[in-house]
Amino acid sequence: MTSSRLVDLIAVAAVAIVVLLPSGSLVAKPALVGDKIELDRIAALEDARFSDPTNVDEALALADAYLRADHPEWALATTAQFGDAGDHRVHLVRATAYAERLQAHEAVAEAQRGYAACDREGTTKCDAAARMRIGVVAAPMQALVDANIDPRHDPKAARAAVAGVLHATKANDLIKDAARAAKANAKSTAPQK
Repeated sequence: MTSSRLVDLIAVAAVAIVVLLPSGSLVAKPALVGDKIELDRIAALEDARFSDPTNVDEALALADAYLRADHPEWALATTAQFGDAGDHRVHLVRATAYAERLQAHEAVAEAQRGYAACDREGTTKCDAAARMRIGVVAAPMQALVDANIDPRHDPKAARAAVAGVLHATKANDLIKDAARAAKANAKSTAPQK
Protein backbone atom coordinates (compact mmCIF):
# COMPACT_ATOMS: atom_id res chain seq x y z
CA MET A 1 0.00 0.00 0.00
CA THR A 2 2.71 2.45 0.73
CA SER A 3 4.38 1.86 -2.63
CA SER A 4 1.15 2.68 -4.53
CA ARG A 5 0.76 5.90 -2.54
CA LEU A 6 4.33 6.80 -3.30
CA VAL A 7 3.72 6.25 -7.04
CA ASP A 8 0.53 8.34 -6.81
CA LEU A 9 2.41 11.10 -5.02
CA ILE A 10 5.16 11.11 -7.68
CA ALA A 11 2.54 11.16 -10.47
CA VAL A 12 0.68 14.10 -8.86
CA ALA A 13 3.97 15.99 -8.43
CA ALA A 14 4.94 15.38 -12.08
CA VAL A 15 1.53 16.59 -13.32
CA ALA A 16 1.70 19.65 -11.05
CA ILE A 17 5.16 20.54 -12.38
CA VAL A 18 4.02 20.24 -15.99
CA VAL A 19 0.82 22.21 -15.41
CA LEU A 20 2.22 24.91 -13.16
CA LEU A 21 5.46 25.68 -15.01
CA PRO A 22 5.18 28.58 -17.43
CA SER A 23 5.50 27.87 -21.10
CA GLY A 24 8.77 28.66 -22.81
CA SER A 25 9.14 32.25 -23.94
CA LEU A 26 11.65 31.44 -26.65
CA VAL A 27 10.16 31.35 -30.11
CA ALA A 28 12.43 30.30 -32.93
CA LYS A 29 12.22 32.40 -36.09
CA PRO A 30 14.26 32.21 -39.28
CA ALA A 31 17.07 34.76 -39.51
CA LEU A 32 16.24 35.57 -43.13
CA VAL A 33 12.76 35.80 -44.52
CA GLY A 34 12.03 36.11 -48.20
CA ASP A 35 11.29 34.35 -51.44
CA LYS A 36 12.80 30.92 -51.87
CA ILE A 37 14.71 32.09 -54.94
CA GLU A 38 16.32 34.97 -53.06
CA LEU A 39 17.12 32.78 -50.04
CA ASP A 40 18.70 30.19 -52.36
CA ARG A 41 20.74 32.94 -54.00
CA ILE A 42 21.98 34.15 -50.60
CA ALA A 43 22.84 30.59 -49.63
CA ALA A 44 24.86 30.16 -52.82
CA LEU A 45 26.67 33.45 -52.14
CA GLU A 46 27.42 32.34 -48.59
CA ASP A 47 28.82 29.05 -49.91
CA ALA A 48 31.02 30.91 -52.40
CA ARG A 49 32.20 33.29 -49.65
CA PHE A 50 32.99 30.36 -47.37
CA SER A 51 34.96 28.55 -50.06
CA ASP A 52 37.08 31.64 -50.89
CA PRO A 53 37.03 34.09 -47.97
CA THR A 54 39.65 36.37 -49.56
CA ASN A 55 37.61 37.14 -52.70
CA VAL A 56 36.37 40.72 -52.44
CA ASP A 57 33.87 40.35 -55.31
CA GLU A 58 32.07 37.47 -53.60
CA ALA A 59 32.05 39.35 -50.31
CA LEU A 60 30.54 42.40 -52.00
CA ALA A 61 27.86 40.32 -53.72
CA LEU A 62 26.92 38.75 -50.38
CA ALA A 63 26.95 42.13 -48.62
CA ASP A 64 24.63 43.57 -51.29
CA ALA A 65 22.28 40.63 -50.80
CA TYR A 66 22.29 41.22 -47.05
CA LEU A 67 21.50 44.90 -47.60
CA ARG A 68 18.53 43.97 -49.80
CA ALA A 69 17.37 41.58 -47.05
CA ASP A 70 17.48 44.43 -44.48
CA HIS A 71 20.49 43.11 -42.58
CA PRO A 72 23.05 45.94 -42.77
CA GLU A 73 24.92 44.59 -39.75
CA TRP A 74 25.61 41.38 -41.69
CA ALA A 75 26.87 43.42 -44.63
CA LEU A 76 29.26 45.23 -42.29
CA ALA A 77 30.52 41.94 -40.88
CA THR A 78 30.96 40.48 -44.35
CA THR A 79 33.08 43.39 -45.58
CA ALA A 80 35.00 44.10 -42.36
CA GLN A 81 38.18 42.33 -43.44
CA PHE A 82 38.34 44.31 -46.70
CA GLY A 83 38.37 47.79 -45.12
CA ASP A 84 42.01 48.28 -46.07
CA ALA A 85 41.76 46.67 -49.51
CA GLY A 86 41.62 50.04 -51.28
CA ASP A 87 38.46 49.16 -53.20
CA HIS A 88 35.88 51.97 -53.35
CA ARG A 89 33.06 49.43 -53.66
CA VAL A 90 33.79 48.09 -50.17
CA HIS A 91 33.50 51.57 -48.69
CA LEU A 92 30.30 52.25 -50.63
CA VAL A 93 28.66 49.11 -49.25
CA ARG A 94 29.85 49.90 -45.74
CA ALA A 95 28.67 53.52 -45.98
CA THR A 96 25.26 52.32 -47.17
CA ALA A 97 25.03 49.84 -44.31
CA TYR A 98 25.92 52.51 -41.75
CA ALA A 99 23.36 54.86 -43.33
CA GLU A 100 20.68 52.19 -43.02
CA ARG A 101 21.62 51.78 -39.37
CA LEU A 102 21.30 55.58 -38.99
CA GLN A 103 24.95 55.94 -37.98
CA ALA A 104 25.70 59.18 -39.80
CA HIS A 105 29.26 59.75 -38.57
CA GLU A 106 30.36 56.25 -39.55
CA ALA A 107 28.62 56.53 -42.94
CA VAL A 108 30.39 59.83 -43.70
CA ALA A 109 33.75 58.39 -42.63
CA GLU A 110 33.29 55.37 -44.92
CA ALA A 111 32.24 57.64 -47.79
CA GLN A 112 35.42 59.68 -47.30
CA ARG A 113 37.45 56.46 -47.40
CA GLY A 114 35.54 55.57 -50.57
CA TYR A 115 36.47 58.88 -52.20
CA ALA A 116 40.11 58.36 -51.19
CA ALA A 117 40.04 54.86 -52.70
CA CYS A 118 38.55 56.34 -55.88
CA ASP A 119 41.38 58.82 -56.08
CA ARG A 120 43.94 55.99 -55.77
CA GLU A 121 42.14 53.71 -58.25
CA GLY A 122 41.74 56.32 -60.96
CA THR A 123 38.93 56.80 -63.44
CA THR A 124 39.28 53.36 -65.01
CA LYS A 125 38.09 51.60 -61.85
CA CYS A 126 36.17 54.43 -60.20
CA ASP A 127 34.30 56.47 -62.77
CA ALA A 128 31.93 59.41 -62.31
CA ALA A 129 28.97 57.09 -61.69
CA ALA A 130 30.77 55.42 -58.79
CA ARG A 131 31.57 58.79 -57.25
CA MET A 132 27.93 59.79 -57.71
CA ARG A 133 26.76 56.66 -55.85
CA ILE A 134 29.08 57.48 -52.97
CA GLY A 135 27.79 61.06 -52.97
CA VAL A 136 24.16 59.96 -52.86
CA VAL A 137 24.88 58.06 -49.65
CA ALA A 138 27.26 60.63 -48.16
CA ALA A 139 25.30 63.85 -48.73
CA PRO A 140 22.27 63.08 -46.52
CA MET A 141 24.46 61.65 -43.79
CA GLN A 142 26.74 64.71 -43.96
CA ALA A 143 23.65 66.91 -43.53
CA LEU A 144 22.82 65.04 -40.33
CA VAL A 145 26.39 65.40 -39.06
CA ASP A 146 26.53 69.12 -39.96
CA ALA A 147 23.22 69.82 -38.21
CA ASN A 148 24.24 67.61 -35.25
CA ILE A 149 21.00 65.62 -35.54
CA ASP A 150 20.65 62.17 -34.05
CA PRO A 151 17.95 60.37 -36.09
CA ARG A 152 17.09 58.14 -33.15
CA HIS A 153 16.28 61.08 -30.87
CA ASP A 154 14.86 63.53 -33.39
CA PRO A 155 13.47 61.61 -36.37
CA LYS A 156 11.41 64.55 -37.69
CA ALA A 157 14.40 66.88 -37.91
CA ALA A 158 16.47 64.09 -39.46
CA ARG A 159 13.82 63.45 -42.06
CA ALA A 160 13.61 67.14 -42.91
CA ALA A 161 17.40 67.46 -43.21
CA VAL A 162 17.71 64.39 -45.43
CA ALA A 163 14.75 65.43 -47.57
CA GLY A 164 16.26 68.89 -48.04
CA VAL A 165 19.52 67.38 -49.29
CA LEU A 166 17.86 64.84 -51.54
CA HIS A 167 15.55 67.41 -53.12
CA ALA A 168 18.44 69.83 -53.68
CA THR A 169 20.68 67.17 -55.22
CA LYS A 170 21.03 67.51 -58.94
CA ALA A 171 22.77 64.96 -61.07
CA ASN A 172 24.52 67.68 -63.05
CA ASP A 173 26.17 69.01 -59.88
CA LEU A 174 27.36 65.55 -58.93
CA ILE A 175 28.69 64.95 -62.44
CA LYS A 176 30.51 68.30 -62.37
CA ASP A 177 32.05 67.42 -58.99
CA ALA A 178 33.07 64.03 -60.36
CA ALA A 179 34.54 65.63 -63.49
CA ARG A 180 36.49 68.12 -61.36
CA ALA A 181 37.84 65.29 -59.24
CA ALA A 182 38.75 63.26 -62.32
CA LYS A 183 40.57 66.29 -63.79
CA ALA A 184 42.49 66.81 -60.57
CA ASN A 185 43.31 63.11 -60.48
CA ALA A 186 44.55 63.21 -64.09
CA LYS A 187 46.75 66.23 -63.32
CA SER A 188 48.24 64.54 -60.27
CA THR A 189 49.05 61.33 -62.17
CA ALA A 190 50.40 63.06 -65.29
CA PRO A 191 54.17 62.82 -65.73
CA GLN A 192 56.03 65.96 -64.69
CA LYS A 193 58.46 67.64 -67.10
